[in-house]
Parts: sequence; structure tokens; C-alpha cells
Amino acid sequence: MSDTRPPDLRDLLKRHLALKAAMAKHPGYHPDAYLFVCAGVDYTCGKLGGRRDVSGPELVDGLCDMAVECFGFLAPQVLEHWGVKSAEDFGEIVFALVEAGLLGKSPRDSQADFRGLPALRETLRQRYRINVDVEV
Repeated sequence: MSDTRPPDLRDLLKRHLALKAAMAKHPGYHPDAYLFVCAGVDYTCGKLGGRRDVSGPELVDGLCDMAVECFGFLAPQVLEHWGVKSAEDFGEIVFALVEAGLLGKSPRDSQADFRGLPALRETLRQRYRINVDVEV
């Protein structure tokens, strides 16, 4: 018998309502973009050895890796369909989630951390590689 407990439904409902409020206040992005960023924060923290304080550029790097892992060569199209066309868009979503209480931030974190980063489409294109192992 497992000693894991079921999730607290009140906590799940609270998170769900906070997420809905963030999406309503910042409607320019598809709901899946918000869920992707939430999952991407955990993915990036894990990729960085469990560190919980992640910079904007580190998060964008992790989100790009996760997008390519999840969607392959279609990653740019999926993100654009969700309204995410730049690293700044990721920053908008992150800070909407911070405002909703779903993510934390340190005093030195800023939306400016997401500005001036390489073009998202090009970054995703460079990360996707087709491996063709041919034995001759």
C-alpha cells in the first residue's frame, strides 16, 4: 500500500482559479501557453539540478529545449499558434503567472530579463536536428 496522498482538491481549485484569472487578465496567449510555461519552469529547474531560482535567459533556454522535445520541428508553429513569438512573450506569461501567485520571483527578476534574447524561431530551428544514422 502506498503512503502517497491524493492531491488537495482545494489547492487544485485555487491554482485553477488563479490560472483562469491570469489568462483573463492577459488574454493574448492561448491557455496551453500558460500550461506550457508552468511545466517548463519545473522542466528547467530539473535540468539545472533542482535549482529553484532561474534567470529569464535560463528559463527561455529550458522552454526552447522542452518545445523541441515535445513538438520537434513544429515547435515554432505550435508556439506561434499559442501567441508566443518571442522570448518577451514568455516573459509576459511568466510575470502574469507571478502576479497570479502561481510562480515566485526574486527582487532582481524583471520582465527586462526576457528582452534582447535571440529570436525564438531561429533558436528553435537551430536546436532541432534530424539524426540519420546510416550504416554503409
